[in-house]
Amino acid sequence: MKNNRSIQLPQATIDLNNLSTSSPAQDSLFWHMWNSCKDIAEGALATDFVQGIKDGNLNPQTYGAFNVSDAYYCFHGAEDYQVAVDKAAHPVLKAFLQQKHDSYQQYNETFPDTWRVKDGSSIVPTAVCQAYADFESRTCINEEAIYALIVMLPCEYLWVWLGQQLVSYQEDNLYADWIKWNQDPSGAFAMGNFIEEYQKTSPVNEGKAMDIYQQAITYERDNFATA
Repeated sequence: MKNNRSIQLPQATIDLNNLSTSSPAQDSLFWHMWNSCKDIAEGALATDFVQGIKDGNLNPQTYGAFNVSDAYYCFHGAEDYQVAVDKAAHPVLKAFLQQKHDSYQQYNETFPDTWRVKDGSSIVPTAVCQAYADFESRTCINEEAIYALIVMLPCEYLWVWLGQQLVSYQEDNLYADWIKWNQDPSGAFAMGNFIEEYQKTSPVNEGKAMDIYQQAITYERDNFATA
């Protein structure tokens, strides 16, 4: 049951922007935000959806419906990154956001083959997914461009963290591929390290960043909970 959701930056982009894909420093904003919301991540892990992935007994219809709804989020994610690209004044940030937009576009091009949907116009997302996509869009429209990375970061890292918690799966697990694909934190770490570099010259409002991150990861948890 294929769903290669991994949205990764190409190595050329990582090299061009001198990005580290190693874990950000322990005192970084990346870990400060994550650690402050760890209980929300634990709540996502405990949902019937994620536990059903772990045990291999999740109803395939539930899995399919979740992924079609998630496609709605991803189609809008590409649009939101484009909004951030258009408003970014910092040239390196603009280039980084453009690459994130392009990676979403490339992933979205897989949906016609995997789930037989061409774009988000005909998808009926769950209420939580709709609210999440709307929140992300408002953030990208109303806030400085750097906050586009912060609102996207829970999506980038939570799924990897969940996959890493499920490594004891059986090889005959129907959802083994989902677990395998959600193992690589390099893309999320690159974003976290980029934010740290950006802050050396253009500090973000950490209180605002925390509020945005917490709301986004709460939507992530609720998205799994209402699947």
